[in-house]
Amino acid sequence: MDTKLKNSRKKRITIAVVGIILLTIATTAFYPMIYEEAAKRIAEQSKAEEQMGGSVNEVDESIIEKLYRGCYVLYLEEQQKKSDVTAAEIYLNKSGIIDVAYANAMGEIMDAWRSEFEETCWELDYCVYRSDTDYEKNTDKLLEDVAGGDGEEQDDLLDYYSDFFIVRFDENGTLEIDSVYTSNITPSTLIKNFQHVDRKELLRVNMTDYGIPADYTANRPKNFTVIYGIPLDNGLELAAVFDDGYSSYDAYLMWQRACEGAGGFMLYFAGLTAVAMLVWITRSRHIWKDGVSVERPGNWYLMEAAAFGVCVTFSLASNFLTSVSWYTYYEEGMNVFHQNVAMDAVEEFAGILFFVAAMYVIWYLSLYFLYPVFSLGLREYIRQYSFIYQIFPWLKSKWELLKDEVCHIDFSQKSTKTIVKVVALNFALLAVCSIMWFYGIGALLVYSVVLFFLIKKYYDKAGRDYQALLRSVNRMAEGDLDTEITEDLGIFEPFKTELAKVRIGFKKAVDEEVKSQRMKADLITNVSHDLKTPLTAITTYVELLKKEDISEEERRSYIDTLDKKAVRLKVLIEDLFEVSKATSNNIVLHPMEVDVCNLLKQVSIEHVEKFGELGLELRWNLPEEKVILMLDNQKTFRIFENLFNNIQKYAMPGSRVYVSVKKSAAETGETVEVILKNMSANELNFDTEEITERFVRGDVSRNTEGSGLGLAIARSFIEAQGGKFRIEVDGDLFKAVIVFKTV
Repeated sequence: MDTKLKNSRKKRITIAVVGIILLTIATTAFYPMIYEEAAKRIAEQSKAEEQMGGSVNEVDESIIEKLYRGCYVLYLEEQQKKSDVTAAEIYLNKSGIIDVAYANAMGEIMDAWRSEFEETCWELDYCVYRSDTDYEKNTDKLLEDVAGGDGEEQDDLLDYYSDFFIVRFDENGTLEIDSVYTSNITPSTLIKNFQHVDRKELLRVNMTDYGIPADYTANRPKNFTVIYGIPLDNGLELAAVFDDGYSSYDAYLMWQRACEGAGGFMLYFAGLTAVAMLVWITRSRHIWKDGVSVERPGNWYLMEAAAFGVCVTFSLASNFLTSVSWYTYYEEGMNVFHQNVAMDAVEEFAGILFFVAAMYVIWYLSLYFLYPVFSLGLREYIRQYSFIYQIFPWLKSKWELLKDEVCHIDFSQKSTKTIVKVVALNFALLAVCSIMWFYGIGALLVYSVVLFFLIKKYYDKAGRDYQALLRSVNRMAEGDLDTEITEDLGIFEPFKTELAKVRIGFKKAVDEEVKSQRMKADLITNVSHDLKTPLTAITTYVELLKKEDISEEERRSYIDTLDKKAVRLKVLIEDLFEVSKATSNNIVLHPMEVDVCNLLKQVSIEHVEKFGELGLELRWNLPEEKVILMLDNQKTFRIFENLFNNIQKYAMPGSRVYVSVKKSAAETGETVEVILKNMSANELNFDTEEITERFVRGDVSRNTEGSGLGLAIARSFIEAQGGKFRIEVDGDLFKAVIVFKTV
């Protein structure tokens, strides 16, 4: 299948190349016929205009004005050779004494005219003619022969001059133009243009510009004759020169119209139509079946290039007509094998072929890459082939990003980058408007209207975002601390995070307050219960001791019970005192070097008997070396004692108790962990975060002795010494973990 596709592609390329070559040759073969017809039309039109006294070409009036001023300059020089006179004496006409300032102004005018004329003299020949034997000129050519009126002598000048004529001022200063020969304009046109410039009174206009008042009139040269000759190919043209190298713009337009009427446009459009048919032949799927692909070739987005090629082809229509004017080279180039053919003729002939072929290639490639629109449809074709279409999503994403930056400014950070982007975009738009000259005013009006609506939209959105922010704040003020802010607050978006923090902080404070109030209620209840129990027992046994009929053995039993209850009451009061000091951060520490492992063993010794009664077996996992920490010995002993008491109260009888000490490395430094684990006799259904609070007990029914202050005191002493304390529960496994930092 791939081989067939490759063969199909080669065939189509071959057909395209051969077809364009044949069309190029066929097109240029019609040039002689069009050229001859166009030349006839131009000749007929030129003859008609000459008969009517018209002009084939327009005259460059600036050149005529320079030649006219040159007459005044040459006349002044002529008079100054005869006598010592000034420009004011020659050209200013006023009775009385001439003002010095105005005389100087006239001198400046003539100096300016002389400078301008001298620049023109490099491309111009002139002869100041007095008689056949008396004249002065700036050339070795026989320009004075023009005044003689001898046709044979003037014919000799035609090989050197493209134009020559006489400018004469009679005794009254009246201008006359004689013996005119011109190549690009008619004599009548030259005479009319000189008369037009003469009526403009150039000297009077300059006098006014220099501030010379109206009572000063301007004199003209009298009895003065100048013969002008314009050499061939010197760059100076009486006809209005067209910048593209044609002899004149009017001649260029005349040739265009003549070729158009002679069938030039028909040939041009016939050639383009033939190329279009060639495109259809090489791109038609009816002919080549699946051998023609309509998909984009690689990553080349060629729609804009193809459209530009179409525009270029149509813009070359005038150049196509102009190429017909190269027919003389074409005719000589056809005889390329003749010995007398100039090489430049061959080059020009090749240029004609190259131009026509290039135009057809551009047209072919443009239609070739536009052709898939018939198979894909306009929308899909633009999506696949348009380069601009690929840019739009990118521009849209950048615009959305910029809009999001502007609408969600984070005032906690620097906004310099966003401001620079906005200013740069504004500068670019204003720059585009400024290069449109007068139309830029309209563009600025459109830009201002668009900017107004964009700012209004942004302002309205900011207002809506502000109202949303107020609603959220009001909900918080009314006590709604559970509803999160989900609305987009735009430029106030950074406040959403801060308000969330405030909401969480308020909620936490409220929860703490509720918790504190609950703990106060528990305090009253628990303290009342824990104080009432021993006091009731003490009161009861005191009443029993008051009886006189009790035996000595009963008395001793009552006194022993009173002693236990008093000790119980004392411990409870001491615990309350310790918790009170911890709550008020009034714990006094006496740090010293403490061997943690040894201290644990000391505490365990005091509980060996009780542990033995309960069948609790201690399992130790201690390091061989000493673990020395800077701690308060008494407070640390109390910590371990409370934890062992807790195990003694709640551990499952006959179970094992694990005590371990280990060192470990952390990001903040080396630490020592003390871990006590035991199996609980009761179900562990409490919150591990609340179990270390005051008066919170694992035994909710309070069947065991205790104030619920043991773990709270332990936590307070641990935290006071820079350590951390946590309770972990896994099923019935109760684990107390103490972490101290090493010094």
